[in-house]
Amino acid sequence: MKESIIDLLLSRTGYLPPRNEKEMKAFESIYSRVEIDESFHVDVDKIVNGGCQYKTNVVPMTSTRRFSQNDLRLAARNFGNLPEDVIEKLKKQHKNDGD
Repeated sequence: MKESIIDLLLSRTGYLPPRNEKEMKAFESIYSRVEIDESFHVDVDKIVNGGCQYKTNVVPMTSTRRFSQNDLRLAARNFGNLPEDVIEKLKKQHKNDGD
């Protein structure tokens, strides 16, 4: 059976366990200069038994300005090839926002 290049790469880089001595040597040469923090501990039993909880951290936006659909369309165009009246409208909005 032909070996998959993906399996080979994953095994040599540590995402899959090395399957033979050649993959183990490749893994060791890649990570030989990596320093391991000896105080770091992973509680495998806690992970396996469902003791770990994922907590999201929602960071509120500092800006309270609301964007209209039109504002987003203009931003998506990167303001290229806009008609003169639209550019003037944007300048007026920008001037009003700075007050």
